This record gives sequence, C-alpha cells and structure tokens, in this order.
Amino acid sequence: MPPFQLPVARYRFTFRAETAIQFPAYAGSTWRGAFGHALRRTVCITHQPECKHCLLQGSCVYSYVFETPAGQEPLLEKINAAPHPYILHPLATSGKQYVPGECFELYLTLLGGAAAHLPYLIHALQQVGERGLGKGDGRCQLLRVAQANALGDAAWQPIHEVGGSLQALPIGVPQIPPLPESVRIHFKTPLRIVQDGKLVHGGRFNFQNFFTPLMRRISLLHAHHAGAELTLDFKALSQRAAGIPVLAQDLHWYEWSRYSNRQQTKVQMGGLLGSFGLPVEQLAEFWPWLWLGQWVHIGKGAVMGMGEYAVELT
Repeated sequence: MPPFQLPVARYRFTFRAETAIQFPAYAGSTWRGAFGHALRRTVCITHQPECKHCLLQGSCVYSYVFETPAGQEPLLEKINAAPHPYILHPLATSGKQYVPGECFELYLTLLGGAAAHLPYLIHALQQVGERGLGKGDGRCQLLRVAQANALGDAAWQPIHEVGGSLQALPIGVPQIPPLPESVRIHFKTPLRIVQDGKLVHGGRFNFQNFFTPLMRRISLLHAHHAGAELTLDFKALSQRAAGIPVLAQDLHWYEWSRYSNRQQTKVQMGGLLGSFGLPVEQLAEFWPWLWLGQWVHIGKGAVMGMGEYAVELT
C-alpha cells in the first residue's frame, strides 16, 4: 500500500439568506471567486497586484491557499504551480434560489497544511456572505461550522458558532478500508481530463487516462501540502493501469460554461458524468489511490468541486 501521509478534513458551513440569492446551474465558480476575493481582502497587507512579486509570499495564507507556488520540482511533470490545498463542494447550492430566512450549506475540504489556516478561511466565508454572491449579489449570514468526524462518516461535530470560539477536531491521514467485493465509480460532478492536448470524452475514456492524472494529483498534493514525496515507480504503475478494463461504462458529456473575470469571456467547462465498473480481482495496487481520490477529486477545476466521484462499495 502506498505510504499516504496527506491529512484530509471536511467542513460544513451553514448560511441563512438575508436577501434573495440565486445561484447558477453549477455554483463552483461563483463560490471560488467570492471566496478568493474575500480571503485576499482579509489577509493581504501589501496590496501587491501579483503574489509572485510580493515579499510576504512565503508566509501569506492567501498565497498558500489560492496562488500556491511550486516551491520545488514537482513530481511527474514540470508545472509552474502546485495544486491548491482546498476543494469547494457547490452541489448543494447549484441551480438553487433562496428567499430571506432560508438556510443552505456549503462544504469545504482542506488538504495538508491548509487546515492550520481554518480560522482565516471561516472569516473569509463569513465576509463572502456579508458582501453578497450569486446573481444580484444576494447576502447571507454564516451561522455555524461543523467538521466531519472521519472521511466517509455521516456524523458531523459542531466546531464553531458565529460569535463563539473555534473548537476544531484534530485531523489525520485517512485510513484506507479493505478492498470491497466489487467497485463501481460514480461521478458526482463533471470530470475534465486532458490526454495528448485533447479533452477525454466517453469514446476515448479508459482506466489509464483516469488513473494516471489521479495518481499525479495525489503525489503532487503530498509533495506540496504534506511535505512527503511518494517514492514509487509511477511510470510502471501507469503502464499496468493500461491493462485494467473498464466494465459496463455508462458515461455522457455534460456541458456548462462560466464567466472568467480574468479572461473577460465565457469559458467552456464541460466534463464526463455517469459511472463505470472495474474488475476487483485486478485492483489491489490501485485501490488505495481510488479510495483516496474520492476526497481529493481529479482533473481540471477540482477546487471548484469538479472531478468528484464516489466509489460504490458492495
């Protein structure tokens, strides 16, 4: 089993609408943009236009969470920035409208060292509600925060009421359960992966082009947010993944777009939804990665909640 050392924590934020709020069909981009702006306003004291030229970049919460620098030679591919140590889960609000007084929830996953900055992130999300978000900048009030007792556990522990103290639970490295009798992967949000410069649609989908970016993401998260390098033969493992067949594939393309303030245009963000099965008798060395991947997501747009999947256990 790979020596995973990446701590993972999940949080649930409960808000109450103060004015009418309307979220787009997929609210990940809306939450991500509002969250980033609020955190920058909260912690940035130099007001530099770009983090990479800032003297405080190495000790800034915003830089670490939203503009994560590579800091070292990344694993598996040469890139200029590390994966970010947070994931927003927008499904509970996507496409929804709320009237004043209605409550709704946002979920947030923090990876590695990001959990140490939880107070700043809570404050930023509180500011998001007060400044407004969604169509018409609807305002809401953060009421409380809860933390999952463990990954996959339905129990949540209250850790913060607005106006009170924060009593966060300790976080640890997830424990991988035994390989089940069968495995089927269900995508909860669109999967957007690229192979040879092209987006992978259902006709080109296979286990190798699913597993390789998942393995890369988990490895990079370890290197940059857990201070640990996974010393495995990644190339050989990827090659063995090519021999794993996909069973009863039921995938379709879901198209959506978001407006990019940076690019001043609409950006297509379509991806695969659906499910596929895998032969459990061939999955022993891949199973730990597949299980952990449920909590760290895969592919482009992961911080906005894209690439989330669940493993059906039987």
